[in-house]
Amino acid sequence: MNVIEKINSTFWDDVARNCDYATFFHTRNWAELMSKTFSYIDITKGFLFDDGTRVVFPLMTKRNPLLKGLLYDYISGPSYVYGGPISDGELNKQKLDEIIEYIISSCERYHTIIIRGNPFGPNISPTGFKEVMDLSHIVELFKYNDEKDLLKSYSQRTRGRIRKAKRLNVQIVEATSLEKYKKLYEIYKNSFKYWGDNILTNYPITLFQNAYNLKSKFIKLWITSYNGEMIGGDITLYWNDYCQLWHSYHNREYSKLFAGRYLLHRHFCDCKEKGIKYFDFRQSGGLKGIEIFKKSMGGKEYNYSAWVKENDFLKKARYIKKNLISLYKKVRPENNNQI
Repeated sequence: MNVIEKINSTFWDDVARNCDYATFFHTRNWAELMSKTFSYIDITKGFLFDDGTRVVFPLMTKRNPLLKGLLYDYISGPSYVYGGPISDGELNKQKLDEIIEYIISSCERYHTIIIRGNPFGPNISPTGFKEVMDLSHIVELFKYNDEKDLLKSYSQRTRGRIRKAKRLNVQIVEATSLEKYKKLYEIYKNSFKYWGDNILTNYPITLFQNAYNLKSKFIKLWITSYNGEMIGGDITLYWNDYCQLWHSYHNREYSKLFAGRYLLHRHFCDCKEKGIKYFDFRQSGGLKGIEIFKKSMGGKEYNYSAWVKENDFLKKARYIKKNLISLYKKVRPENNNQI
């Protein structure tokens, strides 16, 4: 196995294009977006095996504030997306073990190493890592012949809501201006007041601006409008056979128009026309209401794993601290309220 510490764009693009389980999250565009927005350092590795198999292992790092930034967090798949290796050939267990072993050895002074799974890719089981189960909802578009088949896959209520949106003349177009990206960000921020303690993200506006500035044909913003006003939109990411729903926000004041469901239906139809086989809703953060919504649109559960390795020294230190606190409480119960 030959290791390429700094892969060139041609190598990365070729492997990503010729890997049948590579998603947009495994591409150079995603790495660039994460670097520009969240100050990650791209340290993606390449591998070349004797049989000609080429591998790209997307990997990023940043300093952890613990111990004055002396330790680093390493992650394949920031933030909360798919990671792990992609390849233009077969990856058997031996190859995977060699790759993972090298990745671990290259992560110096680590606080954590996280390898997020890929529901479409090979199953990896790195030694010394804790397995964390994850779940995405995915529409298998290849199973449907046409729009009529798609409509049949939704719940009866969903079909009725899509018809209502069409009847009320909700407009759907692809937007290409920075102004529309900023407007979607405003709708996103305004949604916070409805979520309360269930807010799972707090993205900066630079994420939306940087996505626009990439000028990538694989990133698209679709917006919904009513009476000439933008009321919502989705940012979707395209790569090979996959379309990932990245951001989806709609003005709650227009919720009875059901523009979001109508837009998703148009996504599915557009993907079918482009020959895309999967529409990926991705994770739901454990929110049951969102999971039910995705199932009503034909989303099926895809289980996969993420893998986490913590610094052994820090794990032991936390364990000792926990036991000392517990012991102190037993010996000095009168001081419990002061700890």
